Amino acid sequence: MDPNAISTIAELLTATGPYGLVAILAWAFWRINEKKDRQLRALYDKVVELSEAQTAAITKMEAALVALKEAIADLRTR
Repeated sequence: MDPNAISTIAELLTATGPYGLVAILAWAFWRINEKKDRQLRALYDKVVELSEAQTAAITKMEAALVALKEAIADLRTR
C-alpha cells in the first residue's frame, strides 16, 4: 500500500474524528454488500437457467413415456 495513501487516511480520520471512521466502515460495508448482491444475482440467474433446462427435459421425457405407452397399447390391441 502506498505510504501517502495511509497518511491521507490518517489525516482524514484526524480531521473527522470518530464520524470519519464510521463513514469509512459504512462505505466498506456497502461495497461488500454490493459485491455479494451481484454474486447472488448471478447465482439466481444460473439456478433459473438450470430449472428451465430441467423442466424442458422432464417435459420431453413425459412425452416419450406417453408415446411409449400408446405404442404398447397399440401392440396389445393387434
